Amino acid sequence: MTLKRRILALILSAFFLLVAGAWVLHEFYVSLTEIRHNPVSERLELSLRIFPDDLDGALLERSGIQTQLATEREHPSADSLISDYLREHLEILINQQGIKLNYLGKEPEGNALWCYLESDQVPVPEEIFIDNTLLIYTLPEQVNIVQVYVGKWNKGLLLNKDKTTGALKPRN
Repeated sequence: MTLKRRILALILSAFFLLVAGAWVLHEFYVSLTEIRHNPVSERLELSLRIFPDDLDGALLERSGIQTQLATEREHPSADSLISDYLREHLEILINQQGIKLNYLGKEPEGNALWCYLESDQVPVPEEIFIDNTLLIYTLPEQVNIVQVYVGKWNKGLLLNKDKTTGALKPRN
């Protein structure tokens, strides 16, 4: 076998291993929640990146319905179930006042699912309190990363089963 064929075989083998590895269940449990204050609309805009199979498991445990998120066989009530679940497991206070989060929808991206929420109008945050228990009760290893953006200021929190809450004080 020539050197070129060996290199090609090695590259193809590595590619197939990577592709096959993508089909194996992931061994880490992480969500990302981005919270941005929009100064024009005076609302918080939330984007949550989560693994659909993990959210499927939580929704199944909560509702008894197999949602099959991000597939052709997705359950018709998936959006309603996600909306209820997110509002139950994600609480935000702005300047010590609870805010209502409105579910806008979701979209798949690769092996993840983006969910979008928006608040009603809120003042510019002087303090943001976050209670994030997404997937914590079904996956004790779950880590929830929260990144907050207010103007040019941004800061993050790392939350898990031992610490589900955090507070940030944006500086503009």
